[in-house]
This record gives sequence, C-alpha cells and structure tokens, in this order.
Amino acid sequence: MSQHSELHQSHAAGLVVLNLGCGSVKNDFPEADRTRKIVGVDNSPNTEADLLHDLNRFPYPLESDIFDLIILQDVLEHLEDVPQVLKEVHRVARNGALIRIRTPHYSSYYAFNDPTHRHLFGALFMAGFDESSPNPVYGAPLFRMKRREILFPKVWRITGVAALANRFPLRWEQLFAFVFRAENLLFELRVVKPYESVTDPTVMG
Repeated sequence: MSQHSELHQSHAAGLVVLNLGCGSVKNDFPEADRTRKIVGVDNSPNTEADLLHDLNRFPYPLESDIFDLIILQDVLEHLEDVPQVLKEVHRVARNGALIRIRTPHYSSYYAFNDPTHRHLFGALFMAGFDESSPNPVYGAPLFRMKRREILFPKVWRITGVAALANRFPLRWEQLFAFVFRAENLLFELRVVKPYESVTDPTVMG
C-alpha cells in the first residue's frame, strides 16, 4: 500500500496539510486533491503563503497536533537551527503524520550555488532523529523513517549508480559522492509522539 493511499484511507474527510516555505507552489504535491485544508507558510509576501512568518523564529504561530502531512521542499537548507525546526514540525503534526523533506545533497550542484543556503546535508543526517537510532544530543526521537532516497541525474540512474548508492549510502558518500554526484535527498517520515504507539503497515519490523 502506498503512502498516498494510506493517508487517503486514514483521513477520508480530507488531509490537513502544512507547506513550510511554500513559495509559489503551495498546492504542488501528490495529495493536493485529497485535502481539506492547506496552510502555506513563507516569510515573503510574494508567495502563496496563508501565513507570513520567519521559520527561524520559534515557536511557530500554529496549534499543536493538527497536521496530517507536512512538506518542507527545498527549505531546510535555508534555516538556521535544523534540530529546532524539526522539533516544531513534530509539535504541530498529529501522531502518525507524514513528513516529506526534500533538500540538496552536499555533492549537488544546487547545494553550492545558492548564497542563502546555510547547511549541506548527507544521506544519513536524519538518523539521530529516528526512533531506531536516536541521538540524545537532539532530544527524544521524533520520527520513524519510511523512505530515504538519494536522487540523481538521469545519467546515473540509467547506469545503475543511483541504485548502488541508495543501497550502500555510507560507502558511496565516503568514496564516490564527488565522482558520481547526486542532486537531492528525499525523506518521508512518520511522526512518533511520546507514549503512543503508531502502527504503519508499510514498515517492516
């Protein structure tokens, strides 16, 4: 069962979605036609944002435990305090909500050519926030990893490099990241709230 059908079955009345750093593509995501409400947040008035807010300022002016899907597409690399951003995402999400993050990989052309980027990320940077390998420096585990994919240009997909890199991400980053360069990272995470059990049939134990 895909993540899209899971969300649809779990929230037949429609999803409540938060798009952080929405820019001019607030409604540009696969589940857009299955939503009840989409809230776009951005710091620029020249966007489709419903709420103007600097995502470096905490807490966000949003209620806790209300969103079924939270999207951060090409925004995390622009923000100052990544652990605090992820804690705020966790706070405003419902238990079991889906979090979708896309950000440039550190080997990417895109990573180095935007002067507003504050961070470069590797494929394993979310591990310390995952319930299977929490880093106490970051606080309590926030998420359960559903999907992690290193996204490559077409030439590395058709030659099989992308498949190998995704199977062995640690070795690829150690030895080959600047030889066979990636474009982006894609993460899909399930929110895990304290003292509650989340059953996700797509995750094998």
